[in-house]
Amino acid sequence: MVCEVLLADLKTEKEEFVYDLSLATQGVMVSQFNTGVNYSLGFGIHQDIEKSVYWYQEATKQGHSKAPFNLAIIYAEGKYTLKDLRLAESYFLLSAERGNIQAKDFLKRIYSSNLENSTTAIEKLCCPKALLHAKTFPLKK
Repeated sequence: MVCEVLLADLKTEKEEFVYDLSLATQGVMVSQFNTGVNYSLGFGIHQDIEKSVYWYQEATKQGHSKAPFNLAIIYAEGKYTLKDLRLAESYFLLSAERGNIQAKDFLKRIYSSNLENSTTAIEKLCCPKALLHAKTFPLKK
């Protein structure tokens, strides 16, 4: 019974990934973000941070507010990419400019810290949790 549930969950994850990827390739901004999340977490597909970054960048180009936030975290942590605190700060700022509350709150912590500069503050205070899936259209069964 447990194995059947796990297999069903994996099948659903894969179907949701394929659905979002198909819309992402058609330029649907929310699906581009979701595809970035899927690749980042390995949801429905193997984890691939390079592809995650690509899809977050595509969503960012279209004005998404959460995608630059997740890009900022990737570059601030430097686990899977070269750490780039200046680039991370620019993505946090872009996300905040687009109205993302989590980015605004994190930047407030950064700029009100007593650390020597913003990049040092990002490195010391990083990082908030990445943002997860946004809603798209319902998957047809």
